[in-house]
Amino acid sequence: MDSKNQWNQKSSVQEFGIQKSSVAKPVHQQPKPTQQVAPKNEHDPNQLVRRVTKRNIAIKKSIATNEGTIYETFDPLMKPQTPQDIGFIVKCFQSHFVFSSMNETQLVQLAKSMFYCRLVIGQTIIKQGDGASSFFVLEKGKINVLVDGISRKQLTQGNGFGELALLYNAPRSATCVAMEECFLWGIDRHTFRKSVENVMRSEQEKNRQLLEQVKFFNQLTKDQKDAIAGVLILQKFNQNEIIVNEGDQASSFYIIVEGKCGVFNKEDVQIATLNPKDSFGESALKHDNQIRMMTIKAIEKDTKVVALGKDMITQILGDKVQYIIYKNICKWALNRSKLFGKIPASVQDKLIEGVIYRKFTAGQKVINKGDKVGYLYIALEGNVLDDQKNVIANNILNEESLYDEVTNTKHSQSYTMETEGHVAVIDYDKYRTTYGSVEKLQEKDQSNLHSEEHQQSYDLVKQFQLKELIFLNKLGSGQFGSVYLCRNKNQETLFALKYVTRAHIQQYGIQKHVQQEKSVLEIMNHQFILKFYRSFKDAENIYFLTEYIAGEELFDAIREIGLLGKYDSQFYTAQMILQMEYLHTVHQIVYRDIKPENVMVDQFGYLKLIDMGTAKSLKNVSPPKTFTIIGTPHYMAPEVISGKGYGYFADLWSVGCCLYEFLCGGLPFGEEQEDPFEIYKEIVKNPLHYPSYITDKTAKTIIEQLLNKIPECRLGGSYSSLKNNQWFSDFDWNKLMQRQLQPPLIPKKEKLMNETQIQEQLKKNILVIDQIQKDTMGQKKVFAQPKDAEWDSIF
Repeated sequence: MDSKNQWNQKSSVQEFGIQKSSVAKPVHQQPKPTQQVAPKNEHDPNQLVRRVTKRNIAIKKSIATNEGTIYETFDPLMKPQTPQDIGFIVKCFQSHFVFSSMNETQLVQLAKSMFYCRLVIGQTIIKQGDGASSFFVLEKGKINVLVDGISRKQLTQGNGFGELALLYNAPRSATCVAMEECFLWGIDRHTFRKSVENVMRSEQEKNRQLLEQVKFFNQLTKDQKDAIAGVLILQKFNQNEIIVNEGDQASSFYIIVEGKCGVFNKEDVQIATLNPKDSFGESALKHDNQIRMMTIKAIEKDTKVVALGKDMITQILGDKVQYIIYKNICKWALNRSKLFGKIPASVQDKLIEGVIYRKFTAGQKVINKGDKVGYLYIALEGNVLDDQKNVIANNILNEESLYDEVTNTKHSQSYTMETEGHVAVIDYDKYRTTYGSVEKLQEKDQSNLHSEEHQQSYDLVKQFQLKELIFLNKLGSGQFGSVYLCRNKNQETLFALKYVTRAHIQQYGIQKHVQQEKSVLEIMNHQFILKFYRSFKDAENIYFLTEYIAGEELFDAIREIGLLGKYDSQFYTAQMILQMEYLHTVHQIVYRDIKPENVMVDQFGYLKLIDMGTAKSLKNVSPPKTFTIIGTPHYMAPEVISGKGYGYFADLWSVGCCLYEFLCGGLPFGEEQEDPFEIYKEIVKNPLHYPSYITDKTAKTIIEQLLNKIPECRLGGSYSSLKNNQWFSDFDWNKLMQRQLQPPLIPKKEKLMNETQIQEQLKKNILVIDQIQKDTMGQKKVFAQPKDAEWDSIF
């Protein structure tokens, strides 16, 4: 925990439309090494130098002030909004990057949340150095923008200013004074966030309800439906306007929201009517090269439909949508099974990896009585009958035959297709030969379970007292506290002890933040994530006791290595993907600040994810999204910046930034920028570019998937499909999980505290709590109050 974790919020005069920033750079960012030695040698990766400076511009939730505080000065007025007012505001919104990802319907709803105000001549609405809370659209008048007392720009009708205030609270970098009487529309950050959240949640919920009405989507998982609901596009059609034309290539699927549509034959005669919640074009999603068989027109004024393109659903779910549906049915069948239902999801995924989908005609035998047992069969499409004429659909056909692999060598009955359909066939014998029988794998997950030895260690640590911890070394310092290396008097295990002062918790109002960090840490149980043991508290501080990772930050490691090759990048990226898979799928947690500074390389060269201070559970949130602007600007996903709400896919964007950094040596967006505003603009607006020496097409493909500005397209259907990406085709995930791969770098031992140094420090017998008192001498202290029991009882 060092300066990289500080909440260093800053603004720029850019938010007032001035091109040159006057914000002084923090000392730790001066000087800034150039990304490349010489542009003319860009083709030579050996001449590339990584930036040494850490990305310290961490933007977290506005905590220094009450969200309801308004810093700007104006005279509020009552004015009912007219359609002309709404149109004027929306047009202004569309010229600012903060609103660029919102559609017109969303912008209209946002415009309706704005207040009206007036300035008299000479009145200052914004003062340089003050806090920021509101964004304004100038309807009438003229405003002078001054930086350090010098006039830099004039704002006139239609100009918007102060948009950075909608993202986070930072000191204003300019002063705005009315040059004549002015009238403005404004919105404060709190209202903006609430309005956007309400609009987005309402829209997502409506889309989800529409999907639930369509049988095709019933075969998708909740997460898949959530993802699709996020990319549905609302379209409006006038009466008699054609939506799809007979003979055209079928590329989209539609659900009617309002109005009615007519189905017309070649003679332009209406043969059917489609009403709200009806859909058409399903075959376009399931199959390639489909041709429209009918023409469909809007037959009512202002008919509205939501559209889903085949290319979009392919990006979200992966290729061959029908096979994705089949895979879902297989997983649901396994989950319902007595034999397979208790095995971990990772084992189920391995079982399904080798599945073959076979088509059967009506009356064809799927399994013959007396056949050798060795394959697992799952009915996918169509009905299957057993010898007693029982109908089996979307379920395992021969589960009982698989229970005892010794005595059950032949099938006891036949199974026949009643109707034409598909059956999944899995080579269960091959699976057992490779991984062992499912019976032996039940309740066992190699990646996540503590060993018995670790469990004993956990139980022992629970009995520790804070006063038993001996100080060995100081590992790092931050704005809210420090981290110390320590050891219990009676145990050889080394620990890291992080403390947060009550003074800072109270000053910044981060009680819930600290609670959240602990609640996330204590459920972590993964080999590539920091182990948490317990918390302590006293009158001055809250403490977190974790494992000690004897190593260095990935940030430093990749600078030692230089430009990473394919294997090195695969090694680190794969572990980040496994970390995210665990957080997202096992615990429904979004991390929100993936970057090399938050990942440690341990003494064996493998990664450990640390610092859960920004992690948040979305377990009981529907849809699973949060709206807080939080993270480090260079690694922030576009949807985080826009305030539209974001979920797990935001973490995959950050992983994509890291992968780009591994292979290219710099970051994909804002590499030469330090001002958050400029970084945000590049992330939202700029396309992705590569140095000329990046020629690996498969690397570009996975980077572009992870850095897709449509969040739902980053996963590619599932973590299983992401791990099977072509770029990983020569990478052994099993050996990674078993820690049998050669790491790119092993931290040098001289950087670590050796046993002799530890013993010398132990002889001094300095308690950690005494060292903390010494280090914080002279600092302002706040002591526990009775009211603190409302939040600190969990520590």
